Amino acid sequence: MRRLANALVFALVLALCGSASDAQQPGKVFRVGVLLFPSAQSVESRLNAFREGLRDLGYAEGRNLILESRFANGDYNQLPVLARELARLKVDVFFVVGEPVLLAAKEKGENIPIVVIGCDPIEKLLGSLRRPGGNATGYTCVSADLIGKRFSLLKALLPRIGRVALLYNKRDDHELELKDAEASGQSLEIGLLRFPVESPADFEPAFKRMIEQRCDAVYVLPTTFSVEHREKLAQASLNYRLPALYGYREFAEAGGLMSYGANLLYAYRRGASFVDKILKGSRPSDLPVEQPTRFELVINARTAKALGLEVPPTLLALADEVIE
Repeated sequence: MRRLANALVFALVLALCGSASDAQQPGKVFRVGVLLFPSAQSVESRLNAFREGLRDLGYAEGRNLILESRFANGDYNQLPVLARELARLKVDVFFVVGEPVLLAAKEKGENIPIVVIGCDPIEKLLGSLRRPGGNATGYTCVSADLIGKRFSLLKALLPRIGRVALLYNKRDDHELELKDAEASGQSLEIGLLRFPVESPADFEPAFKRMIEQRCDAVYVLPTTFSVEHREKLAQASLNYRLPALYGYREFAEAGGLMSYGANLLYAYRRGASFVDKILKGSRPSDLPVEQPTRFELVINARTAKALGLEVPPTLLALADEVIE
């Protein structure tokens, strides 16, 4: 009788342990909807960083995770179509990059939680960085004085600079960032002229006008649009011999003169941690948007030489990387 009682107790303990284990690891396969503006090839290294971040957190594609990836290939009109497609697949969370993609996910995503990497100022879409309202949170690559710091670096490279062109995509709302740029330019006694574009076909005419209006340099606003077309922008800068300042190291690696900003590979990895928290039950509104604490300066010495520029040793000493 005692043996039977012990066996029953042992069986009960096993059942309880099994229940607890099942509660912790129910065997659910999570479905993450990845929606990106660029082509798959253009964003490959960054998307791999996102995947690595998820693997480090215990996710394995095909075992407990399915990534439903959609790429707009630089076509804004595809974003709402793809967002709706992912929503119909009942993804557990969206992972998106940039303001236009966030807008599409919010409008067509049926209130599915969203993790966004903000290359653009996204606070206006989230309500607050500390307590984002609604169904979206994530990581922003932007900080308060970033434009001022970029212009200071540009002036260190070109001390006699007088007029800078601002190149940006007119389809997106950049008014806040443009006003910040103009305020920073005024404090450094730099005149700024706006050059909105809509497609890569507009780059050459825009650079031609910059030369006609005697601009000394161009600042390319760092957005999903400009990152996608970084090679063409760098080539236009070389063709017109106009020094250019960019937001991310990908621009300098593509032949751009100088970049200063957050590391996008790190941003994508951080995005994985937000996805993990939401899959484990956190609400986006309870997760503060993370801001970068470190920025990197990358200088392309080959491009400087091609432009006939001599980079001051003091500026080279500040660089995190110099591309020879």
